[in-house]
Amino acid sequence: MQTQKTWRQNLMRWSPAFLAAAILLALVLVVSLPPTRALAQDFLDLFRVKKFATITIDPARMKQLDNLNVDTEKLFADNVQMLQEPGKPVQVASVEEAAQRAGFDVAVPSQAPQGAKLQVSVQGQGAAVITANVAKTQELLELAGVNDVKISAQLDGAQITIRKPAAVILTYKLKNGNLSLMQSPSPEIELPPGVELKQLGEIGLRVLGLSADEARDFANKVDWSSTFLIPIPANAAEVRQVTVNGADGLMLTSNGAARNGRSLYAKGDSVLLWANNGMVYAMQGNTNVVDLLEMANSVQ
Repeated sequence: MQTQKTWRQNLMRWSPAFLAAAILLALVLVVSLPPTRALAQDFLDLFRVKKFATITIDPARMKQLDNLNVDTEKLFADNVQMLQEPGKPVQVASVEEAAQRAGFDVAVPSQAPQGAKLQVSVQGQGAAVITANVAKTQELLELAGVNDVKISAQLDGAQITIRKPAAVILTYKLKNGNLSLMQSPSPEIELPPGVELKQLGEIGLRVLGLSADEARDFANKVDWSSTFLIPIPANAAEVRQVTVNGADGLMLTSNGAARNGRSLYAKGDSVLLWANNGMVYAMQGNTNVVDLLEMANSVQ
């Protein structure tokens, strides 16, 4: 049986695009946010990434959540079933081979860095099912200091299925670092009927430190069916809204602030996220943000 830690590590390896699915699963376990919405009672619905948004979180609250005195491995080990392991990215000989393996046309930037050596990798499909457990979720809520919320009993036993298509990673190796472009069809999240996931969204916001009124107001402004909502500690990165090939995108530039003694990206590293025509893209590198945006706009 996989532990919660191993499961989460596997999800994070699936690709930046699949962070949406990881965040959804985490929320059902009440530790993060879901890019989802309320469902009708008589059919399954699907979440697909169409746009990205951020919410600024107090770093002190993030530290509190990191320091929760709970063994999540034991608490949730029996709730997650990996149906298909995506495996690690495998290097291939060409963009054409990557397209054949991944099953979609691979977009390539026309303005690639001069002198860069291109490395092409493909990561396989993956799938996972999580079964909600109201008692465990309520326990974690209380540990997080949210004592005025009760999870509906109808969530107990509900199953959410996440499917991640294959992803292609183009890595441009430079003398002073690397620049990478990940692309994949949007992950799909099947939601069971009768589950008010918008309410779970409010609960996730409460866990992240918002008051009841703030969480309700924010949740009402989000299109949970298509928005990948990213919680960002206030001292961790600069966030800019940008446009990439006519689509809304986000540019996140790290300031190197550490979390748990380390930072996700080095100071100056930027991550550009956008979605277009059913595809999700993530470009990352330690380069001028203007150059990064120009390269992204040349992806075709």
